[in-house]
Amino acid sequence: MKKIIFTISALICAGYSFAQTATKTHVVAKGENITQIAKKYNTTNNILFLLNPEAVDGVSENQVLKIPTTSEIQHQVIAKETVYGIAKQYNIAIEKLYDLNPGLKENGLKVGQYLNLTNTSVNNTNATTSNTTNKNALTTMIVEKGETIYGIAVKNNTTVSTLYELNPGLLENGLKVGQPLNVPVSKQQVVAVEEEKPLPPSSVQFQKTAKTITVQPKATIYSIAKANNVTQEQLLQWNTDLKNGLKEGSVLIVGYGNDINSAVDTTTKPSAPKLEEVKKGIHLSLVNDGSAKDLVMLLPFNISKNNFQNPSINQTIKEDVFLNMTLDFYSGAKLAIDDLKSKNYNLNIKFVDSKETNRSLDVSTLKNDFNFDSTDVIIGPFFQKNVDAVSESFKNQQTIIVSPLSTDKGKPYPRQVHTMPNSDIVKKEMMEYLVSKQQRIVAITDGKKTSASYFSTNYPNVSTIAIANDEKVSPTILKNLLDADLVNYIVFDATSLTSSVELINLLKTLKKDYKIQLVSLEKLDVLESSDVDINDLITLKYTFPSVTNDTDSNKKQQFSKDYKKIYGKNPSRFATRGYDVTYDVITRMFESDENSNIFDYGSQQVENKFAYINENGGVYNNAVYILYYDKDLTIKEAK
Repeated sequence: MKKIIFTISALICAGYSFAQTATKTHVVAKGENITQIAKKYNTTNNILFLLNPEAVDGVSENQVLKIPTTSEIQHQVIAKETVYGIAKQYNIAIEKLYDLNPGLKENGLKVGQYLNLTNTSVNNTNATTSNTTNKNALTTMIVEKGETIYGIAVKNNTTVSTLYELNPGLLENGLKVGQPLNVPVSKQQVVAVEEEKPLPPSSVQFQKTAKTITVQPKATIYSIAKANNVTQEQLLQWNTDLKNGLKEGSVLIVGYGNDINSAVDTTTKPSAPKLEEVKKGIHLSLVNDGSAKDLVMLLPFNISKNNFQNPSINQTIKEDVFLNMTLDFYSGAKLAIDDLKSKNYNLNIKFVDSKETNRSLDVSTLKNDFNFDSTDVIIGPFFQKNVDAVSESFKNQQTIIVSPLSTDKGKPYPRQVHTMPNSDIVKKEMMEYLVSKQQRIVAITDGKKTSASYFSTNYPNVSTIAIANDEKVSPTILKNLLDADLVNYIVFDATSLTSSVELINLLKTLKKDYKIQLVSLEKLDVLESSDVDINDLITLKYTFPSVTNDTDSNKKQQFSKDYKKIYGKNPSRFATRGYDVTYDVITRMFESDENSNIFDYGSQQVENKFAYINENGGVYNNAVYILYYDKDLTIKEAK
């Protein structure tokens, strides 16, 4: 087993923006990897990831990398930037940014100020310079109203630093509407262009058939989207009347089958593993020369009661939600492994049946049945108390235990990694985002999920209104707390439909005289009720935190297409999660320094992003998306 170092140290994460520090360029030679390049220039993998976030997924021949020539990696603050925005750009926890920059929390940002992004010293005495720039595959775009540097970078699958490099003067002068910009054509974009070519004539005629449902009482746009494995944006696109809200008994289109874009077998195929894969732990080595690292996928197939060779398994899968979730996660993991084979990582992967239930997991029997002595990383189990049981049993080994699905805090084991942000982290990230805006914040809570004391203790500048169940918010009290010159963020944390509807009506009235934005500390189901008009949420720019990215992207579209081609159905959230966690963990196992923590940089996959912090002796993902309802009836990520 090749040792993987996992020490809890300063967790500095890679990001998506431009660090204003002196850099040189390096053109990747054939066969070079990030570790070799870091050693060549006396720097670290993680600093290279900070300057070149696209390198997190590996580097390719002729790729141009920024190499630091100074010992400090810094960011110079420009007008209108916020602490939250900078932390998000680099996938650094806000608290970490405060730690690296004493006085920042107390004094706030100042234009022109330099912020430390890392406390790692870099010695570049042996650095060499390469002025070669890859000019291939460039295109030009015209800047439209409302666009930002960061937004353009994300849309074009590139980085802000690359845009600055390709457009001299952009950093100093900023964006202007109508301005032409050079942007690189990424591999994803090239693929997309090729796929948009007209298809050759076919003797097979495809008929576009709509799949519909009848809206049931208490159904919400969110619940319908989730139940039918589609996005809310798709529902709004297919059903234009939804902009006026849900109507009980109405017929909704929830998908299309047998169209030219999905000309595959659309029957639901169980993503069932082969029996030998989960009975003994099949070797799925990407490369195996005797020194491979070992990854175990500990998944609850429960093959003692689920005979995957029996045709009746199809009915079992339909009825067993937990098994369905397991197989979806497994299918996503297998696709991630297939996508990583081209990397030629020296990795040995085994799928092992955890025999897990929501009540228990017999770790002793599991360890007797399977030898984990050489295991570097375990992904699984699913339930947090079972993850804790495995961590306890392995506490004297160097094996890293990755919790892939649970949002429970669990116990803070030093080698247990929580990939799902828990509710406390989600709530804190939402509040930190609001505080960073330096505007007015008013919290309204019924105390069921968040107490009034939470706000007064942790955010003393936030005004709080406590209400009882079904109580209406007093217009006079709320108006007295608003600021006529600032944006007023109204944080609503209550579960009553009556209170919700009344508050929205009140905010619409107050919006005539005040800048108002509705916010929640989690996505509130009550605001998805048919009694709430989606246009009101759009008017109030309803903003909420999410552990998954519900917005659309080229990467998500490509993943869905690849998944559907193999499995004949759209990927569920669990399938996407299986892909994201597996891809991210394997990449970290091989793209990190031998002497560094493999979880000390940030990354973004199809629907999930990962940026880890050390909290109370445990390792937790604090990467949360802040989303909002936009005017075009879609959900977008807030900047």
